[in-house]
Amino acid sequence: MNIWVKIGKIVLNVILVFLFLIGMIVLISLLPINNNIKILSVSSGSMSPAIPVGSSIVVRPVSEYRVGDIVTFVYEPNGDKTKEEDKELVTHRIAEIKDNAGLPNYITKGDANNTPDNGQVRPEQIVGKELFAVPLLGYLLSYVKTLPGLILAIIIPAIIIIFEEINNIRKETRNIIQKRIEDALKKENKTNRKKANKTPMIKRKKKQSNTNKKPLKKGGKNVKKK
Repeated sequence: MNIWVKIGKIVLNVILVFLFLIGMIVLISLLPINNNIKILSVSSGSMSPAIPVGSSIVVRPVSEYRVGDIVTFVYEPNGDKTKEEDKELVTHRIAEIKDNAGLPNYITKGDANNTPDNGQVRPEQIVGKELFAVPLLGYLLSYVKTLPGLILAIIIPAIIIIFEEINNIRKETRNIIQKRIEDALKKENKTNRKKANKTPMIKRKKKQSNTNKKPLKKGGKNVKKK
């Protein structure tokens, strides 16, 4: 029974640490840091089979983008006139690069699509290049980005881990105090045994010294034995 309890605790701790790490990575990716990584979830199959639906991708800005790179960019259906609420992130492959007054404009296309995307992607629209993708992890990350998911992935595991550490500290403190008490009792018992061994010798010496004394007469003079 104890073995299964220990195994259960180990599995639970591994899950909690995993959720905590995922939550921290998502939080770090949301920080406004230059050239920071972004962790995104893929919600469509336009890049299948390279990136299946539900995958999580990690993207990061690079200095140069080439044909064949998978990039995430801000898609603007109406070009510069697109409203902010109509913009969305899209992850597609660069199919062609065109020169526009010395600046590159990118033609993108989903691997599963028959035709390229409408319009050209400007450099400032690109969020970053795909570094790697993890299948199915996107479902979890999408949930973690919600308030309940954030609480489940970061706050609850953090509280449990802190609680476990406090319990461990309490156990260690209790063991140290118990050991000190036992050491003090052993020392006291050892001292008592030494005293017990010395006491008969002292009494014996006193008895011998009393027998060696001569009897006294009344008035303080010695009485001779006949």
